Amino acid sequence: MDHVEAPSAPRPAGKDRLAVVERFVIVCLFLALAAIGCLQIVNRHGLNLPIWNLEQLLPQLFIGMVFLGLPLVYRHRAYLTVDVVPDSLPARARRLYRLGLWAATELFLAALIYTTADVVSFQLEINAVTNMGYPAAILTATLPVGAALALWRIWRGEIRPLLRGDAP
Repeated sequence: MDHVEAPSAPRPAGKDRLAVVERFVIVCLFLALAAIGCLQIVNRHGLNLPIWNLEQLLPQLFIGMVFLGLPLVYRHRAYLTVDVVPDSLPARARRLYRLGLWAATELFLAALIYTTADVVSFQLEINAVTNMGYPAAILTATLPVGAALALWRIWRGEIRPLLRGDAP
């Protein structure tokens, strides 16, 4: 009996390379967060020798991971949703309802990018630093970057299919 191989999953196209980079960055941040957290726990509770500044670095890594992970949430459709209202609407009204909600989400993210970019500019202007001594703009910049990537993901995965008439 011959062995028949199942077709392989399609490889990411050039336009999906961004998804690979997004995932790689988030996985690296998570692994760093987990490793540093474990190191701090072992040193603090096992050896009674806490490592200076690690407890301050952990929340900053977490913030960066959350903000840069925002596009992954939209790409995988892992956001919370309440479908009672849209599911009770006729198909055309449901499409318009979802377009309106996604447009409001896009406007919010655009406003977030605009205001955060202003904060980053101010932080660079005054040379603001974190409690660990590195430029605060590095951490703050994760928000507009993540929000811009989220805008792109919402456009590609939600709004564009709705405008074409495809079911998302």
